[in-house]
Amino acid sequence: MPPKSKKNTLIMVTNVGSTSLQLNSVEDEPFIDKAKFAMKMLVEKKIFLQPKDEIGIITMGDETDNSQDMDYVKEYNEHLLIPNWEMVKYINGLASTKHPCNWIEALHVALCFIKREVVNPDSTVFLVIFNNFKEDADSIENYDADNIIGDLNNYDNLHLLFVGENPLDEESQIENVTPSEEFALSVIKQTQAQYEQINNFIESRRFFMPPPTNSMAWKFNLQWAGLNIACSNYVKVESENIVVTDSTKLSPWKMAAVKESLDFLIDKPKDGSNVNEIKEENKQEVFRANIQMDVHRNEIKQENIINGYKYGGKYIPFSDDDEVAMKYSGSIKGMMVYGFVPQDEVQLECWTGSGSRLIVPETDNDAVAFYSLVQAMVEKRYAAIVRKVYANNNLPRMGVLFPKVVYDDVWGFVHIELPFVTDLRIIQKRPIQSLDGSVNKEKLDALDDFIDAMTIVDNDPEYLNPGMFPNVINQYHWNAIADRVLNPKGALLPLNGYLKKFLEPPEYLNEKVKTHYEKLHKLFGNINMHKETTKDKKSAHVAPKIANEPEKTGATKDILTVGKDNDEAASDSEELDMSMGELDDL
Repeated sequence: MPPKSKKNTLIMVTNVGSTSLQLNSVEDEPFIDKAKFAMKMLVEKKIFLQPKDEIGIITMGDETDNSQDMDYVKEYNEHLLIPNWEMVKYINGLASTKHPCNWIEALHVALCFIKREVVNPDSTVFLVIFNNFKEDADSIENYDADNIIGDLNNYDNLHLLFVGENPLDEESQIENVTPSEEFALSVIKQTQAQYEQINNFIESRRFFMPPPTNSMAWKFNLQWAGLNIACSNYVKVESENIVVTDSTKLSPWKMAAVKESLDFLIDKPKDGSNVNEIKEENKQEVFRANIQMDVHRNEIKQENIINGYKYGGKYIPFSDDDEVAMKYSGSIKGMMVYGFVPQDEVQLECWTGSGSRLIVPETDNDAVAFYSLVQAMVEKRYAAIVRKVYANNNLPRMGVLFPKVVYDDVWGFVHIELPFVTDLRIIQKRPIQSLDGSVNKEKLDALDDFIDAMTIVDNDPEYLNPGMFPNVINQYHWNAIADRVLNPKGALLPLNGYLKKFLEPPEYLNEKVKTHYEKLHKLFGNINMHKETTKDKKSAHVAPKIANEPEKTGATKDILTVGKDNDEAASDSEELDMSMGELDDL
């Protein structure tokens, strides 16, 4: 069971004054539009993933409406509110005014708002200030940075983030830094506050991801050769089909119906009101319920039902006592090493258990014995066969421990549960004939160059690095729901451009492989693009037949085939489906 997440508070302060519409030399969109989009994303993320958090919105350069009577500062509400769609509509409706803006006065209002509304001293408060820092120098010079720094340091759980128009880090060479930016930098250097450029802020938060939490460890004793090593087990990778958490699953469908007491479905309202609006206002939620019924469709109460099994045409009842007697008992919580096997002998189908988990020593006293075992298994290239019992009187499960030794990372064991024999599926193997003599060195070098050109190196681009790929399905789900709330009519939101880039090869890779593709075309003859059909998918279980002819390469959706003519290429492509695999549609 994961630890309970703490309720956080988000305060957003944004500039809607006369300077919010100004453009710099490299931007084609006013700052206020980007700030509104960023605020909208933050509120939508709270609605979807952190609905219990609280939010406050403050605008500077707006009409005066705040508890401190600061000029041109407005509070959206005098109290903190849970995230809702009215906030999103309010943010979308913000417009630039002709009033001056002063982020220092807005910061003072925000700190007073936090002091008044945040009653839990352990609550974490995130204060985000969106401003392009183009205030007049006279309005900034009247304030003392030391007083502001002292006020900020009085809050232990306050995280202040400035989001501005220009990159103000040391690597960026920005000319004509405004006095307002200099004042903000002086505050940042002497506090825990941070600064982020607004384009980077939006790009890094386009995907809604739940905040990271500390994993809860499963503590046990690892028994081996008479030793008991106290260990902790942490979830490393979860299999979403088996272990589903609140952060990975989407909310289920909810149904609603119009109250039967209304008769507007027959007669149009006489007051001229919109029928669709009345329907929306008078909807009530529909709940699913499981009702037990007999063969005559009579409802049966739960207390009158006896559980049982039906085999051989006969119903076999099982009482509660029988169920208790059937339960396995006698096992003790822990993990026991049964033996060791070479890592190369662990077959691929044995890696299909319910996710993988990382095991580390519990205390420093157990670390010596634990890491000695890890080091020995690394040197011998062994894996350990273990028997795991999650809790007393639970059924044991068999698994494999692989030593994990990576520089500048946690050392330990990776535990993978072995599947039951009934869960295994047989894959018939076919011998593959040698290609020696049919492919010369020039063709092999061309293929190597093609693979090198398609290889993605570290940080190029960063979003395609292993472990960085986000859940595009979930994000499009959030985007579509948010768009439907704000625009109830019309077509659904199309797939956004920033989502498509995760589903298509980068443009620079296509340019890199263009020359290599032409070389392959010259060396291997005809190269045709074969579109995968339904027939191809159904025949994917057929193993490929490798003939004594030049090697054929394939892709998942567009399959490259090599042959003497189009007819041969089309027939050969059907045999390549199994060898190349099939990419699940996203």
